[in-house]
Amino acid sequence: MRNNFTICYFFILFLLLLSTSPLFAQNHLKPGFNKQEYLDLLTLSERFGDKDKTTNINIPQDYHYVYRSPEMGLKNEWELWQRKDSVAVICLRGTINDNISWMENFYCGMVPANGSIQLGPSDTFQYQLSSYPNAYVHIGWLIGLGYLSRDIQPRIDSLYHAGIKDFIVTGHSQGGALSFLVTAWMRQLIANNRLAKDIRIKTYSSAAPKPGNIYFAYDYENATRDGWAYNVVNTADWVPETPVSLQTLNDFNITGPFTDADKFIKKQPFPRNIVLKAAYNKMNRSSKKAVKTYDHYLGGMAGKIVRNYLPGYVQPKFIQNSYYVRAGYQITLRADTDYYKHFPDSKTNLFVHHDDNAYRYLINKYYQK
Repeated sequence: MRNNFTICYFFILFLLLLSTSPLFAQNHLKPGFNKQEYLDLLTLSERFGDKDKTTNINIPQDYHYVYRSPEMGLKNEWELWQRKDSVAVICLRGTINDNISWMENFYCGMVPANGSIQLGPSDTFQYQLSSYPNAYVHIGWLIGLGYLSRDIQPRIDSLYHAGIKDFIVTGHSQGGALSFLVTAWMRQLIANNRLAKDIRIKTYSSAAPKPGNIYFAYDYENATRDGWAYNVVNTADWVPETPVSLQTLNDFNITGPFTDADKFIKKQPFPRNIVLKAAYNKMNRSSKKAVKTYDHYLGGMAGKIVRNYLPGYVQPKFIQNSYYVRAGYQITLRADTDYYKHFPDSKTNLFVHHDDNAYRYLINKYYQK
């Protein structure tokens, strides 16, 4: 009898040990697009972004508020929420009704996705957002990341030591743009052993502008493949179409017809070579001129305003490139005839299609569960 009891005791102990081991640990965060998960996160973003609505919007079931950061950098803030199943949510605030907050969006010179920027007199932000050497990102949102990262990383470490390993990164509008960079930053920290390897990240970028060039997007999409990052876009919304994208002939891969275009054109018979040369030069010059003009106004001139607001900030050298593209797996919400009956185009309300309610309507239309 005693032997049977002993065997039973050790068998139960063995099962308990298995259930708490990493191999058998329950995964609370699942890959794949989840309608209710997105709607809950959209509500958190809505509460965060509009202080007038905060008291009138119900907190989603199973979520509780943990922390709100102070305002920092170019008027950026983030909130920490925790779900009942021990999933932490990093919610990034979108643009607010403030000129400096808007300037963060307009300040869109491109800089390398790996490097450093000087945010203050003795404040340098070292960052790595991609494994691609030719990946570039938006300088305004990179500054936002620089400030936010100092507050976010200690919270991640504390949560991990408390046993929380699953994180959702989310944001609407500017918050969505920042969610790309925060996700890329966190994943590179994991790759470089600066965050624990068993941390898992899922991202919902909502109504987000374009965060960087095509090589940043390639790397981001590869790192978040198999259902770990989504970019939700209303086709009637103008915000995901920004920043303005200008592709030049230099933005193509090395192996292609444009790398040695001059040699190819010279080999063509007369007068075809003359016609091709004229067309090529016109295309090349006009696109380069457009990028230079764009960089002057939305890089250099916007930078003066940013430097006045952030004393000690040193503007990095911009890449002569404005080839911005969307990133992440796209959840495309097509605005159809019925949608426009509820949300008609407007010359006075420029954000009618960017509003949370427009996104909520389309999600409910296209996703039943």
